[in-house]
Amino acid sequence: MSTIFPREEKAEQIFDEILKNPHACERLKDTFFEAIPSAEESEGAGTDIPGTVFAAALFTAYENKDLSAFMMAVCNSSVFDLLRNSFLISIRFNDKGVENPIFLTDENGDLLSGSHQHACAKKYKMFHKLYEQQDEIPDYHMYMADGFREKHGYNEKGEIETFRISEHTGILMLFEFPESVTLEINEERSYAIIWKYLMKLQEQLPQALMYYGRRDENGVEKNTSKLGIFLLFCHFEHEMEKTVELANGIGLGCREAILAEIKALKNDPKNKTAGV
Repeated sequence: MSTIFPREEKAEQIFDEILKNPHACERLKDTFFEAIPSAEESEGAGTDIPGTVFAAALFTAYENKDLSAFMMAVCNSSVFDLLRNSFLISIRFNDKGVENPIFLTDENGDLLSGSHQHACAKKYKMFHKLYEQQDEIPDYHMYMADGFREKHGYNEKGEIETFRISEHTGILMLFEFPESVTLEINEERSYAIIWKYLMKLQEQLPQALMYYGRRDENGVEKNTSKLGIFLLFCHFEHEMEKTVELANGIGLGCREAILAEIKALKNDPKNKTAGV
């Protein structure tokens, strides 16, 4: 993909010279933020990072056509952090090996060892009432859990750091796919379906989270993939019973849509790789 303007010749030499001069880096940073209305008043807008870190991120983004490298310096978020935290993409279970969400209860609805002091008694009582009232749905489980979202930025040494934001406790509804099914549709097809239902979720239950993918259990990756909807107590506790019902409808609809896509691919003679 071509750039809007022609690439400057000897850009690396120019950048190297600027990076050697902290005052030049600071001046470059000041000029950038002067061009953004109210940037100085915006908390976390990037104005507090050293000029050398800002300049290095800017030049790296220019040289590598890496927008996220610069976005992290400006707003402590990569491009996909912004999408994720705008509820425009779902979250992978245990992304990059970090447990998220963290289960507080087992499959019987009982608090796990070590969760008693952490879990609020009022919230657990609410969860357990819903757990006892839930409908019998195949390959479905309800848990009380902790979760979080994240963003990325630079520290003063110019190293990338991951920051947890919006740490929350809520109810996780887990929709599993039957163990007999191998999800061999490609990522684009499955994600197109997930995104469609994520938008339905946001229309009906703004700020509910959707998870997808495989989830490690006790360090062992199971063969089944999962779909999860996470309802935060801080947003939905006053109408949680109705909210669970709406979320279940969306989650089950998404799972059925993916299974229908798998079945269609299996029956397509042109597709030799799909199967169960």
